[in-house]
Amino acid sequence: MRPTRTDCLATALLVLATLAGVALWPQLPAEVAIHFSASGTPDNYVPKAVGVLMLPAIMLGTLVVLRLSLHFDPPSDPMTGPVVTVATMGFLGAIHLLVLGWNAGYPVPLDGLIVGSLVWAALITAYVIRTEGFSWT
Repeated sequence: MRPTRTDCLATALLVLATLAGVALWPQLPAEVAIHFSASGTPDNYVPKAVGVLMLPAIMLGTLVVLRLSLHFDPPSDPMTGPVVTVATMGFLGAIHLLVLGWNAGYPVPLDGLIVGSLVWAALITAYVIRTEGFSWT
């Protein structure tokens, strides 16, 4: 499997998310919050190195799984795979930036994160249903 433009863009998003963690490293506390309750209160902490590298590692794993699944079971529309891949990598990168920003002391509004995540999921699901021509009948 040769790298595609989608792979390059997705990898660039992964690298940018990783570099953001490196850039914010001096501002981050020794223990960073990685999960928040619905009210925006942190409820799970990990060491700084884990907090900086965990989501980029998840992004890499997600990219590999998407790439393999699209190779072995390609969608009927050739744009579905690239759109889902880039949208997913962008979403994960954005979550990483928001969490790092919050931990670095920036005023990040986390109260809309759940709604934003649900809207993203609904939009990407609707896109796939529309482009792949799924029928409920």
